[in-house]
Amino acid sequence: MHRWPNFFIAGAPKAGTSSLCAYLQAVPGIFMSKLKEPNYFSRVIVPDDHPVRPIRDEREYLQLFAEVGDAHIVGEASPTYLADPEAPHLIRNAVPHAKVLVSLRDPIERAYSHYLMMLNNGTARGTFLEEIKRGLALGGNRSLALLRADVGLYFRQVERFRSGFPDSQFKVLVFEEFSADVAGSLRHVLEFLGVEPPPIEFAAEAYREYSVVRGPFVRYLFGNRTIARASELLISPGVRKAIRDRFLVKKSGKPPMPQDARDFLVQYYADDVQSLARLLGRNLPWRNFPVASQR
Repeated sequence: MHRWPNFFIAGAPKAGTSSLCAYLQAVPGIFMSKLKEPNYFSRVIVPDDHPVRPIRDEREYLQLFAEVGDAHIVGEASPTYLADPEAPHLIRNAVPHAKVLVSLRDPIERAYSHYLMMLNNGTARGTFLEEIKRGLALGGNRSLALLRADVGLYFRQVERFRSGFPDSQFKVLVFEEFSADVAGSLRHVLEFLGVEPPPIEFAAEAYREYSVVRGPFVRYLFGNRTIARASELLISPGVRKAIRDRFLVKKSGKPPMPQDARDFLVQYYADDVQSLARLLGRNLPWRNFPVASQR
């Protein structure tokens, strides 16, 4: 009998979940699925006809954890779980004792990071603001590759998980704080998981530094989910990163965010950020919301 995972990195997308997963894979006693984003519990955000094919078969899903050995923590990372309205109760029903961690990033910076990814994989059709408005207009069509601004409306998303899991099983990590202190943040995560920290310090290696693709063929590779899935299963994260950095992308200065899009999103997210700060009972270090996050 295969084991169910007892730990989920549930989001948010573009908020450091890949880096966090890679760090945790290196910790003794933790097993993380080689396949990131199986989306097994994401039934609304990732429907069956979504371009990123979700795993729906229970046997296929549990096969991801066939090699856990004696690992105490068995986990997977599907960033869509946070925004999916059904995911919290589906996870709780399947694994009542599971621990869930989410990483939250300034929603405007998160959306822009998603847009830059779309430019790299060839799915962006217009400017940042045009893609925001296109996503808002077509968000009901889950089969399209869209920039969905509503994914950054964290308040209700976090509230759903907090109502379904006790504090001992649910933790919020803030991406900006994680990036500023990788080692310290990981120690807190390991304490949450009940895992003894390894005797060595974690190097503050950036797994997703901004870069651009080396031509149209690489853009095709990045946009092909079948190839991406196969590489996750067959190649370790460290080797994938080395290949990516050496042959597929080149470092580049991150283009500045257009001010019209920033202004639009400040208005779109302001109330939600304020509600989130009250829910968490803390200030949020998000430069786009220096007032709202501190009320």
